[in-house]
Amino acid sequence: MDPYLRVAELYEAEYGALEADVAYFARRGRRGSLLVLGCGTGRVGRRLGSVRPVTGLDLSEAMLAVARQKAPDARYVQGDMRDFSLGTFEEIVTPNGGFNFLPRRADQHACLASCHRALPPEGELVLDLPMPSFALLGTPHTPEKVAWEGELGEHVVRRTREVHRQPVRQRLELVDRYYVDDALVATSPLVLRLVFPSELEWMLEAAGFGVESLHGDYSGGALKESSPRLIARAVRL
Repeated sequence: MDPYLRVAELYEAEYGALEADVAYFARRGRRGSLLVLGCGTGRVGRRLGSVRPVTGLDLSEAMLAVARQKAPDARYVQGDMRDFSLGTFEEIVTPNGGFNFLPRRADQHACLASCHRALPPEGELVLDLPMPSFALLGTPHTPEKVAWEGELGEHVVRRTREVHRQPVRQRLELVDRYYVDDALVATSPLVLRLVFPSELEWMLEAAGFGVESLHGDYSGGALKESSPRLIARAVRL
């Protein structure tokens, strides 16, 4: 079942105005064709599409419906980032932890193989992942707490998150709950596979990529244990 079926508009309300990652992609990206994997409601593509041709791919039709409403002339495709064939692109980006939502190592390897096929030699792949929180890995369970609050039209909306951690399996099980005017309207279970920096480098190298850099934030800062992001820039060999 699509975990975003009932919450795509709420997702857009929360994430639609975020700019820091888009600025990073624009500042360091190329000018040729771009494929956004896990494009969601199209936030990244809407902003970068004014300067380069962009295609967005997402598994959720509910999310793509919002994306098409926001940018009717853009190209959005429903599909699986583990196995896609959409032509060749100069650059591929996977924003906002989309790569982590592939729950098994085999799934992540399949995604990298599809990316390799879709890029020419020296084409660039950018993976934007959350940096694993070493301070929290030893905490098996974090109870439900507010993660975001905002407005949608005349309504007050919020999202809470409950987290179960399985560090040996590098697995997070999230339960996101969405409230509109204090009434629970949707529960969205999500499973993520955590990836560590050296592991990410090995995965990329095994898939035929050369890692150019690892960044720890959207300013392009050096990766540290306390970094909020794990951003890998790699080229197809």
